[in-house]
Parts: sequence; structure tokens; C-alpha cells
Amino acid sequence: MNIPKTDIPRVVIIGGGFAGISLAKRLLKKEIQVVLLDRHNYHTFQPLLYQVSTAGLEPDSIAYPLRKITRNNPRGIFRMVEVTAIDAKKNCILTNIGDLTFAGFKSQTQLFS
Repeated sequence: MNIPKTDIPRVVIIGGGFAGISLAKRLLKKEIQVVLLDRHNYHTFQPLLYQVSTAGLEPDSIAYPLRKITRNNPRGIFRMVEVTAIDAKKNCILTNIGDLTFAGFKSQTQLFS
């Protein structure tokens, strides 16, 4: 999967929806390696989808590239993958292009303090 190894904690976010994007932006301000995984390389703002279908907007007006979120931060990584399983006992995420380990946090205060 070509994710660089690091000594800082790694957090993996599965899904580039509103919650995933919001969490990634917040965590990229911390000393944490943030890996954002999604099966698409874009986020679609669906509330405006009807305007695209009626030719009121261009399709690129409601699609946001997920790579832009992590592009300017060396601790941020985006991968376009399909997650097939999560092995919580081994702290491992299984995807269609390889496996990825993640840090096990004891509490959320480690992330948001």
C-alpha cells in the first residue's frame, strides 16, 4: 500500500464523506499520521446533485478531490482503495491492494487533547 512507516501514532479514516473529511482536517493539525481511505478519489456534495441532473451546475462543481485534504501535509496520506475487512484484534485493515496496521488508542483524549 506504500504507506511510510513512522514513530508517531497512525490513525486510519475509512470513508471520505462529511465526517471523514472533517476528522481528517482536524487530526492533520496534530502530530499524528492520518491515512484517509476511500473507494473513490472524490467527495460528492449530494445536496446539489439534482442541479447537475437538470443542467444547472457542472459535475465538477459538486465533486471535491480527496487528495487535496492531505496534499500539503507530510503526515497526511490518501489512498483510493476498497476496504474488505477490519481485524480489530490485530489492529489491521484489509484492502484490495494490501493490509495496513494502525495504532490502538486507549481513549479519545489521546487524539483530541
